[in-house]
Amino acid sequence: MGVDSLFEAHYAWKFASTDFEGNVKKISEETNLKPLVVQLLINKGFNTTEQIKSFLNPEVTELNDPFLMHDMQRAVERIQKSIISGQKIVVYGDYDADGITSTTLIYETLEQLGANIEYYIPDRFKDGYGPNKSVYKKLIEDGTKLILTVDNGVSGFDAVQYANNQNVDVIITDHHELPQKLPEAYAIIHPRYPGQRYPFGQLAGVGVAFKLACALLDEVPQEMLDLVAIGTVADLVPLVAENRALVTFGLKMLQNTQRPGLEALFKAAGLTQSMINEENIGFAIAPRLNSLGRLKTASLGVKLLTTLDEETAQTLAQEVQQLNQKRQLLVEKTTTEAISVLKGQKKHLVNVVYKKDWHEGILGIVASHLVEKTGRPSIVLSVTGENAKGSGRSVEAFQLYEALNNHRELMDTFGGHHMACGLTISLNKLDEFQNVLDQEARKQELDKIKKPSLKIAAKLSFSEIDEKLINDLKLLAPYGNGNPKPIFAFSDYKIYETKLIGKKKNHLKLSLGQKGKKIDALAFSVGTKGSCIVSDSNPLKFVGQLSQNVWRGKVKPQILISDFAYQGFPLIDMRTNKLQKTMFKRIGTYVFFSEKVYHQLQDYLPASADKIIAEGNVNDGYEATNLIFVDCPPSLDVLAAVLKKVSAAEITMIFYPYHPVYLDGMPTRKDFAKVYRFVMTHQKIDIKKKLPELANYLKLKKDLLIFMLQVFFEVGFVKMDNGLMTGYSKNQVVDLKETPSYHSRQQLIEVEDVLLASKTDELKRWVLKHMTVEN
Repeated sequence: MGVDSLFEAHYAWKFASTDFEGNVKKISEETNLKPLVVQLLINKGFNTTEQIKSFLNPEVTELNDPFLMHDMQRAVERIQKSIISGQKIVVYGDYDADGITSTTLIYETLEQLGANIEYYIPDRFKDGYGPNKSVYKKLIEDGTKLILTVDNGVSGFDAVQYANNQNVDVIITDHHELPQKLPEAYAIIHPRYPGQRYPFGQLAGVGVAFKLACALLDEVPQEMLDLVAIGTVADLVPLVAENRALVTFGLKMLQNTQRPGLEALFKAAGLTQSMINEENIGFAIAPRLNSLGRLKTASLGVKLLTTLDEETAQTLAQEVQQLNQKRQLLVEKTTTEAISVLKGQKKHLVNVVYKKDWHEGILGIVASHLVEKTGRPSIVLSVTGENAKGSGRSVEAFQLYEALNNHRELMDTFGGHHMACGLTISLNKLDEFQNVLDQEARKQELDKIKKPSLKIAAKLSFSEIDEKLINDLKLLAPYGNGNPKPIFAFSDYKIYETKLIGKKKNHLKLSLGQKGKKIDALAFSVGTKGSCIVSDSNPLKFVGQLSQNVWRGKVKPQILISDFAYQGFPLIDMRTNKLQKTMFKRIGTYVFFSEKVYHQLQDYLPASADKIIAEGNVNDGYEATNLIFVDCPPSLDVLAAVLKKVSAAEITMIFYPYHPVYLDGMPTRKDFAKVYRFVMTHQKIDIKKKLPELANYLKLKKDLLIFMLQVFFEVGFVKMDNGLMTGYSKNQVVDLKETPSYHSRQQLIEVEDVLLASKTDELKRWVLKHMTVEN
């Protein structure tokens, strides 16, 4: 039987250097850090004790001077003029978590300074991203004299030009890619402004807004750093240098925030405030804030973050929670549909999928899911009329913005950066759009990359994992883009147990151990791969992150699996005592050992499935993709013969036990002697009528007694005449084990022991042993 591996690792594992050379030992002693952690820091570019201490313990004084940013002084003076004269200022925000926190921060800052202040967050579906001329017109008609953008603006040339013509100034604070033609705004505050670059160019929108707040207040408003942490983490900017400092300080503020809205949001998300970290923001807080702009209006987010009323906060937090749940269901449904569309297409270097009336608000998330599942950049579009609108997400190896920027003429609207984009395009241009994306991918040599790479920080022996190491690794946080949580390859352990957990049984849990020490390892959303791993965990190789599990006050180390590869034969254990129709949905070759069972179940089988009645109906060299054994064979030899004749990529074992004798075992010599004495001393017993009474008298199960009488019949100890049983003694020695019934029962008991009573690993070893494996 040919055996193929079921699945490879999703990523190409790239191992970093961990030779502990140079001054690792010296720095380890000076910093009281594990040598491994010191090496990780050296690999990040921190080569001295001073650099490492500075990285691990950022100070507020290390934040850059906001006035180093282009137009900062000019913007501050114009805002101060508006405040003094009572001019109406509108903060023009954005509908994602970065935009919501940016709007909140500047709104609170200007309110604190006594400004005549309002805010406006565009509607994703009506207004679109960035400055909208029609909205500007409405704001100006309502008396606005100064428009202050946050987390947007540099792409709004026409809207800004309109404001200028109406004698209304626009101050832009933004961090997105700068177009070739910048708006003629009163001031543009941008960390990468041409010719006057700020010392750190990777600030999020809320980071730029915070710099303006610092300049306006002439101090660092630390109470606002909670907003900065949320927006910075949510926008996936690199958590290095100034961003790392801002998030570090901001997390401390979040853990002690006095905002009723955040406290209510934490509670709705099931979070304990004191344990808020960057992961909680990324997986719980940011998605909930983002769901507002995706499904309703992001202005609810500003209301939630600014309210001082606890009852209002709780009401808004519950609305956020409900919208997030709705968003999750929409994403799941649309992702399934997008994968279906993708399967029906020719394979491309860049995925482009579109369908009528997909919800525009969740297309970016769906694109991210496609990237995860395929490893390729993905653009997901919703079709309305003759146009398609949507979002794209990329991989590290592909500059998505650069690729699309070279073909702006194809799109009606476009904006984005390296890893993400948003666009609108005519349906009749989608074929050309797909072609140019594939060309750009080849130009960037994406076709030469078989797998996305995954950096492995170090190889880690199981014995090295202890509380000190995990606590030292915590010091490297906050983790994120630019400062990824280290991923390790593990060695020197045994896998004691594997099982599937969760409501859908789609998460994998491993119990690993060495010399009495055990650690759990978890892999989430493993899908059908999980069944194969549970069947045989020995060929499993994995890499993952060290973490901690807190349960009922107890803290235990655990491993979160990032990627894994399974090199064994896929043997799926579906053994059961009760057959269900749902077990027969898979396409494959169904093997039956009993023709009776086949006829009972044939209507359940897929129309395109192959069927085999095993005895005498299996040819040498028969090939099957998935071999599904439905019932039990009469003997192990019969099963072994089938395994040698059939080649399969996968085996599913149901082994329905249709033989009732399985649970009764084999009678003892004492049992046989007891029945022998009885039949030799009784004549003409009406066995049909008296069998239950006789079994009760002999203290034997009825089925077992029938078997023993059948054995006696075969050797001539009993004879039947018109249903009446009479015993007959024989002079010669008789071996009961040589009878056909005894031999058959012995084989069935062996089948029971090996195929039904065994553990999955034991059964798999038996099956593999009886295959003819081709190397």
